[in-house]
Amino acid sequence: MFDGLPLPSFVQVVFGSVLKKNYSIDPVVLSRTDLVTIRTGPQTAAQTLDTTRMLLKTYGLAVTELGGFYRIAPDNNLNAYSPEIRRGRAQPEVPLPLRPVFQLVEMTSVKAVEVSGWLKTMFGQKITIQEDPSRNALLLNGQPADMVAALEALQVLDQPLMRGRRSKLLTPSALSSEDLARKLAEILSTEGYAVSVGSGTQSAISLITIPASNSVLVFTVDESVLQHVISWSQKLEALDNDSRRVGSYFSYTVKYADAQSLAKTLQELLSTPAQTAAPGAIGVTPKAPGRIVVNGATNTLIFTSTQSEYQQLLSILRELDQPSKSALIEVTVAEVRVSDTSQLGIEWALPSGNRVVGGTKGGLGIGTGGLTLNYLSNAGVVKAQLNALAAASKANILSTPRIMARNGETAMIQVGQEVPIVTSQQSNANSGVVGGSNGTVATGILQTIQYKNTGVILKVKPVIFSGDRIELDVSQEVSSAAATSTGVTTSPTISTRKVETKLSIKDGATWLLGGLMSSSDTKTDSGIPLLKDIPIAGQLFRTNTGSVDKTELIVLITPYIINDDNVAEQLTQSFRSQLGGWAQAQPATAQKQSDGRAAATSSPDVGAPNAASPPASQPQAPAVEAPVSAVVAPGTGKGGSSPNEPEAPSKAPEASSVPAASADLGAILSGSNSTPVTDPKLLDEFKRAQSGPAMTEHVVPAGVATVPSNKGAAKPVAKKAKQPVKPGAAASSASR
Repeated sequence: MFDGLPLPSFVQVVFGSVLKKNYSIDPVVLSRTDLVTIRTGPQTAAQTLDTTRMLLKTYGLAVTELGGFYRIAPDNNLNAYSPEIRRGRAQPEVPLPLRPVFQLVEMTSVKAVEVSGWLKTMFGQKITIQEDPSRNALLLNGQPADMVAALEALQVLDQPLMRGRRSKLLTPSALSSEDLARKLAEILSTEGYAVSVGSGTQSAISLITIPASNSVLVFTVDESVLQHVISWSQKLEALDNDSRRVGSYFSYTVKYADAQSLAKTLQELLSTPAQTAAPGAIGVTPKAPGRIVVNGATNTLIFTSTQSEYQQLLSILRELDQPSKSALIEVTVAEVRVSDTSQLGIEWALPSGNRVVGGTKGGLGIGTGGLTLNYLSNAGVVKAQLNALAAASKANILSTPRIMARNGETAMIQVGQEVPIVTSQQSNANSGVVGGSNGTVATGILQTIQYKNTGVILKVKPVIFSGDRIELDVSQEVSSAAATSTGVTTSPTISTRKVETKLSIKDGATWLLGGLMSSSDTKTDSGIPLLKDIPIAGQLFRTNTGSVDKTELIVLITPYIINDDNVAEQLTQSFRSQLGGWAQAQPATAQKQSDGRAAATSSPDVGAPNAASPPASQPQAPAVEAPVSAVVAPGTGKGGSSPNEPEAPSKAPEASSVPAASADLGAILSGSNSTPVTDPKLLDEFKRAQSGPAMTEHVVPAGVATVPSNKGAAKPVAKKAKQPVKPGAAASSASR
């Protein structure tokens, strides 16, 4: 009886100790580790030899005898035996026969093609492997010992991919399952984790989305990693706090838009049937939420919907709920007005003794100003009077209003005065009051007065497009009141420069909004009939009056798109830097350097052309409506907006010539350290029939002008906030 004896030892004991035979063992047999267990009753030597032969044959060994010498070696004819066919993974507990084994093994968890590659790598040529995709099974062929090892390997390999992993089902309320999985994958990958999304691949962290339940199934190897993923999902839900879910009710807190307007847009969008995509196709009406309620106090939308419908609506809501852009509109109105008047004439008188019995004195319209020469009689009576009068005036006006407007909204800025105008007047004795000792009724006058807005008025409506273009609906007006010349002494005359237009312009570009050139040359003569027409001598009997008035006006516009708060702050700081010290001393919300784009909004500070500036150390007085330039009153050289403004020397123009207005207009717009503004064609037209210094021209695209820089420009003289309207005062204020 032998129990668990190694095969080489079994051969040595039987042939050497029991049978006492001469034998040799093949080296292959000596390397075998098979265990032999056999129990028999009493046997003779011949019976023991036959039993041993049969037993060794089951182990693939053959016993051959040659002249009483026995050799134990592997049996080369073993393949001739019929193979054993098995199914499943069960292994017999009794010793295995040595004939080949075919075993069909069906996979329970993984694909057979994947396991096949692993087994070929592990066992090489020891076993033959065939795949059966229809059954997801493998057909193995090999020696029993090799088959046992292959079956043990299959027990390890044929396991679920996620077996032994930690898992968690995440159900977001604000985010969709796809968004949550995508954001988690981005964050965890950045942290260095191997992350896979979907069921096709496997990584250290696997995320599988389940759209039907809006859930994300998370698999990790370690519990601490799983908790880390859960923590990130909670943070992402907290960040997206603009939406909430309570049962079937969903709420969305609108951040930038108006909830009422957004609800109206959403209802119109969801209630409109979809257009057919092809002939015969049926338009599909998207499912709309059962009801949308707007909470005005919190600017929140509340509605009922399913989770999948809500996710579709949420993407639309977030697309519509975007910050509204704004635009800074800058309009530059530059005007030069030049006038020149001259009078020359002789008045005659016919004295008789100490009296004047006739003449033209006062009848030829000669004024009292200017140079007057009198020819007197012996009695001191004026016999003849020569009068020469010349008057010239020049006014430079520059207004640069700026206004910030929201996209699609109308904005207006107005800096000026309300001028009273009498529209009707009625005299009625019954409307008077009873007075006097006799109770008489005093006559009363009823007047209807309306107030007219004058000054700088800018009204604009911008519509901003995605291509950095702005569509503008602009109304620009510059008006002022002056003494009336129409005979209605109770109301002033309103001088108005107004432009209304619509245009589409690129962000930051400067375009010509409008312009005007006017010239008036008037010559009149008055005198004694017939005598005034006598050649040469007629000059003694007439008065010659000549006047030249020229006006040049240009209106430029520049819009700037405000995409965020930083750009708005930079533009604000750039504008503050152009004002006096009082404005710069005001508290600022952010002290940042203005970038090149903010600096592009700068424009030259223009003061009174010939006015003296105050010392640099003198503080500027704050003003409610701060004008930044003054206009020279005709023929004075004083700033017309303030009577206390220091007088500066002024040179009156010659009566025989009028200064070129175009050169002054270019000087106002360009300044000494800036790039000239205008199109060459416009400049040529402005300078036509004009004299004076020529402007430096830079060729720019037609219809487009550049904004002058205020670098190095002098600060303006501060003027008082409001000035009373004085008829006859040829003064105006420019506002920025």
